[in-house]
Amino acid sequence: MLLLLFMQTVTGSTAETLVLSCDECHGQASCLESPVRRERGDTFTSQAFSCVCKDGFVGDGLACYSAKLCSDSSCCHQGYRWSPENGCVDVDECSLPDPPCTHPQLCQNTPGSFECLVPPSNARSSHDSGTDPRSVQFHCGGMPCPLGTDCTRVNGTLLCVDPCEHYTVLDDAWRATDNRLNGVPHCDQQVNWQGWYRLFLGQTSAHIPESCVDKYMCGTDAPLWIRDPHPTHSDEIVQRSVCGHWNGDCCYFPSTPIHVKYCYGNYYVYKLVMPDYCSLAYCAEVKRPPLQASQLVCGRDQLQIGLRLASLASSDLNALSGHLADRHCSDFSVRDRTVWYQVVRRAGICGNTLRTNSTHAIYSNNLFVYPVNNVSLALPVSVPFSCAYPLDTETSLDVAVRPYLVLAGGISGSGTKARASMSLFRTSSYTEPYPAGQVSLPVGSALHVGVSVGESDPSFVVVLEDCYATHSSNPDDPMRYSLIQNKCPSDRRQVTVDESGSSRRARFSALLFLLESDYRDVFLHCSLSLCDRRSSSCTPVCSRRAYRSVSTSAPIKPLTIGPITWKNPLE
Repeated sequence: MLLLLFMQTVTGSTAETLVLSCDECHGQASCLESPVRRERGDTFTSQAFSCVCKDGFVGDGLACYSAKLCSDSSCCHQGYRWSPENGCVDVDECSLPDPPCTHPQLCQNTPGSFECLVPPSNARSSHDSGTDPRSVQFHCGGMPCPLGTDCTRVNGTLLCVDPCEHYTVLDDAWRATDNRLNGVPHCDQQVNWQGWYRLFLGQTSAHIPESCVDKYMCGTDAPLWIRDPHPTHSDEIVQRSVCGHWNGDCCYFPSTPIHVKYCYGNYYVYKLVMPDYCSLAYCAEVKRPPLQASQLVCGRDQLQIGLRLASLASSDLNALSGHLADRHCSDFSVRDRTVWYQVVRRAGICGNTLRTNSTHAIYSNNLFVYPVNNVSLALPVSVPFSCAYPLDTETSLDVAVRPYLVLAGGISGSGTKARASMSLFRTSSYTEPYPAGQVSLPVGSALHVGVSVGESDPSFVVVLEDCYATHSSNPDDPMRYSLIQNKCPSDRRQVTVDESGSSRRARFSALLFLLESDYRDVFLHCSLSLCDRRSSSCTPVCSRRAYRSVSTSAPIKPLTIGPITWKNPLE
């Protein structure tokens, strides 16, 4: 099935059109054998011909006009003018001294007519209202029509009317996107398009696809689709570019633009025009709502995807027709009004794909389900699904290991704990300590606490393990209020650690508030540990979760400062 492609060449006053069949030539044109031409990348698989108007006629060979009878422009339709060399040619209304569109609209010439487009600047300024930058305003009798209407002949009179109320039904079943060509291809160039059309497939309203359609679908050679989305507002008519898929190029045939309007009732109407070539035809499709999996089970050994039988029935889909990426994988079971399809959790099985990132292994596949009334090569509905499995895991040894040291024949001794001191400072510079004894501070004051260890070996640094407040000087008082726990602040809004694990001193600051709604004295206590920085990372790394680590040395006896008493706020 060869497309009737053509190209024109002009030499002097003679125009010829290259075709694949002499049937395309005008009655007053001669059909001549022509060599195959490839200047534009066209490829022909059979003998090519050229159409040339006979003596006394002018034109491109597809349309020929009598040079004598038509010289007064009587042969040209409205919007065209007479050319002694080329016959009837389009009038560019937009280049006339008095252009037809009023400011600030933009004039765009079309074959035999013109369009007034909403200018991009207006489109941007009215972005919030949803105005399309290719919104079109038509004219009727020299006067502009209201936006969203077109100049249409009603009962013999041209009127500005809403195309949503004045359209022709176009219900050719062969236009369906899942209908593969089987026989003679349809050609919309042979249709006398007049006015507006609404598409139907069966009893369901349809629309022209917004994405590329495979060649030989829609009952033709090169299916036509629109390159941009449909409009979403019913108060405007927009222009949309049309493409025909051929030779691996989704827009191999850029066709004359069409006009589209969105109508109340959630349907569209189209002002269709003749494509430039044969065999091209407009496609139609019914957009089904996306089918969602009702359940997905990511098991240890297999993946299971479940679809509700009621949902499948409402979408006119056969619940038992599904298969995975590998069409031989169609195992299913039905339970609880749900059809379940399953696949073994292994890369490569039934088309499973496996990808990993730093945290998870992700298995993916697609389930394909077909319409109830399945026809040859009907496109199925695709339901993608994925299961992510963590790469980290945990395990425990079920054998208890009790270690012991062999001490026989050895000698051992013990030393004292490192000496440590703890001070309360006046400022965050930690340079002016309060004297030992009682300190009175107002509620909400900042406590700046510093500790130091008298350890002579520089291999060790001091780490704040736990710091807390009590109402007694006993560090073992069970009633305690944590400031630092497991090396990290208990509440980042109240406590900051300025230094810990980097030297033989540590520092932190905390806000002072009532512990038990009374003004009893407050004592601060800290448990410290020494860390060998030669073999360990001693600086705590605190996140939103509590920090956990194992100290590499025995803890130092807790330190205590206080009492801290409350200063009367009225003094």
